[in-house]
Amino acid sequence: MRFLSLIPLLFLFIACGSNTPKNIEKNIDQLIDQDEYEKAISILEDADSSKTTADLKLLREKVHLNYGMHLEYRGEGEMGMRERMTGALRQFIETLKINPNNQKARSEINQIMSIYATMPKSPGKDIKKELQKLGFSFEHETSSVKRQK
Repeated sequence: MRFLSLIPLLFLFIACGSNTPKNIEKNIDQLIDQDEYEKAISILEDADSSKTTADLKLLREKVHLNYGMHLEYRGEGEMGMRERMTGALRQFIETLKINPNNQKARSEINQIMSIYATMPKSPGKDIKKELQKLGFSFEHETSSVKRQK
């Protein structure tokens, strides 16, 4: 009898032992719908690619792109515009590190950087450096953003 009471615990232990949810794609989509981007990123960082058929790289790209769009257009609580745009740029940079050909991320970066070009302050040096690595140049004085070839 005592053995039977341990069976549910055994199943619970086995189910919780994997860091990869059974239907990770559905879980990630739900988290995106709920604006729970940090949680989605955490799940994907802990996910074991050998325990799922999902394309984890594509899911990471999707989360970072959607997180950037969320920050750019809606923001988080009390975040100011500059903080939101900086956060969005960071997410778009992560998107491009995963897929350098993501045109939506490139387009959003160009839009944000064009806005920064009209302001006295630009994004941080670390962001500009990351953008340069990805083929962007930011010329604050001439108010233009160019993609290097």
